[in-house]
Amino acid sequence: MSKVDISVVIPVKNGQRYLDSVLKAIFSQKTNAKFEVIIVDSGSQDKTMDIAKNYPVNIYQIEERNFNHGLTRNYGISKAQGEYLILMTADAIPYNDSWMEKLIGNLARDERVAGAYSRQMPHRDSFPLTQIRVNRFFTSSIERRESQITDIDIYNKLFPQNKHQFCNFDNVSSCIRKSIWKEFPFSKTDFAEDLEWSKSVLEAGYKIVYEPDSIVYHSHDFSPSDWYAKNMLNCHKLYSLFGVVNNIDRIHALLNFIFYTIRDSYFLCREQHSIKVIASNIHLIPAYSFSTVLAQYRSTKGYRQSPNP
Repeated sequence: MSKVDISVVIPVKNGQRYLDSVLKAIFSQKTNAKFEVIIVDSGSQDKTMDIAKNYPVNIYQIEERNFNHGLTRNYGISKAQGEYLILMTADAIPYNDSWMEKLIGNLARDERVAGAYSRQMPHRDSFPLTQIRVNRFFTSSIERRESQITDIDIYNKLFPQNKHQFCNFDNVSSCIRKSIWKEFPFSKTDFAEDLEWSKSVLEAGYKIVYEPDSIVYHSHDFSPSDWYAKNMLNCHKLYSLFGVVNNIDRIHALLNFIFYTIRDSYFLCREQHSIKVIASNIHLIPAYSFSTVLAQYRSTKGYRQSPNP
């Protein structure tokens, strides 16, 4: 058997909506490297397995109750042969046939790079408000970024939010070295295993790269209640990792609500040319603004009741 250079690891559960497009794009990549695709399924009840079996992939199945964002990825990686490990979600569709080469190139060129991650664009069929949110994320930037701690004192003095941005990483589409993963496996966590890993490897002296020329389509059409839950998870994780605190009272919560509502209404009107689309979405903006602010406010109360991280 010839040597495998790259292992693509994809955890999945009920991923039939996008999985065929994901796998088709992966196996259409222009690369001279030999790669394998590993799928770890955690109890799919739809046509996920039927789709996966149409492609030359290695399938491993675990019980739904055993899924964990960090440990399940560790399990998939333990089955991998490649030194370069591409980690994906089952709804991240490579944008073009150079996605893989653009991503792994950062590790191939510089042995100090522990991991690189891709730019994300919203799915073409996503809701207008989803597109606005995704285009504000760190992972939407068109500017390449490299993070490496060259002065630990300067790093330690960064404001919590700046430290978060410095350490940002995203396993929606990323590539890490297996040799470094052996030293720094993902921890057992239900959220943000990628960010926690990035912080650890950066503090150990390695480098992280954001590669905007490696692009995937990825987004979620959250309901307001789901968006609230997502924000609560994010607030608590950023506090535990970096000490990020929103620290808002009721007055500031109200001001944030007004700001978010005006801002998103502006972007909706600017980016949508259809009056019908604007009219059918603009009334939803206050609900999402309220969800964001409520998570900020409630998480702030939680910080005040708990010790510093």
